Amino acid sequence: MPRRSTRLAAMPVVLSPSAPKPVVINKRSARQEPASSNSDSDSDSESKIPKPKKKRPAAKKPTLPEPLPDDGLGRCQWAASTRYPLLQKYHDTEWCVPGGFDRSNRYLFEMIILEGAQAGLSWSTVLHKRDAYRAAYDNFDYNLIANTYTSPSSNDRLLQTNIVKNKLKVEASMINARAFRDLLTELYPDQAQPADQNGFWQFLQAYRKQESISPRVGKSAAKEPVEVAEYLTSSAESDRLSADLKKRGFKFVGK
Repeated sequence: MPRRSTRLAAMPVVLSPSAPKPVVINKRSARQEPASSNSDSDSDSESKIPKPKKKRPAAKKPTLPEPLPDDGLGRCQWAASTRYPLLQKYHDTEWCVPGGFDRSNRYLFEMIILEGAQAGLSWSTVLHKRDAYRAAYDNFDYNLIANTYTSPSSNDRLLQTNIVKNKLKVEASMINARAFRDLLTELYPDQAQPADQNGFWQFLQAYRKQESISPRVGKSAAKEPVEVAEYLTSSAESDRLSADLKKRGFKFVGK
């Protein structure tokens, strides 16, 4: 009896007009045609299965600054890091010197310019550029700046130095020099106010906060702040001072 072949190609296929067309799979091809509409629905259901979302890396938690060696000097938390020596020096010789810091017009004008440059940056960044500012701004001689730095070329020259290269901040510094000069002229019309005097400091006394720094709402006012976040970044006095300076034409001086 002859052996029956199992090959599909050898078997005759008779189709009726209503019979579905058979699917022929070519093993030599990687393509497979769908056998029926059921396979379409299966593929659709598989495509609708949501893909697992990629997990974002967890945000790094802020770390406290490295503690300083015990040198007998108490420091604020923002200056308690060995990584920022200029910040420590500023803290020890300027910020945290009760009643002993420089009150001259020149120094206070310097602080106005540097604080304006610091907007959006860290104070440490500005301190690293402090020498460049002193050289570019003629050691913060506000009279010289107000009287001679009056052309756009002056701004361009400053932008070519190693200060913070921000056109708005440089323009504001020129405006502040003239406003600083005009304020001292208004306060002392009968006498000149050279850079080494303290006329601007006397003006600031009207806005001096009399009570000691208190923590944020919710804690006892008698308890001194411990964490940096507990200190206020502004006060009613500083807001009034900022508003007064703005009325006088100053830029980048607070809210």
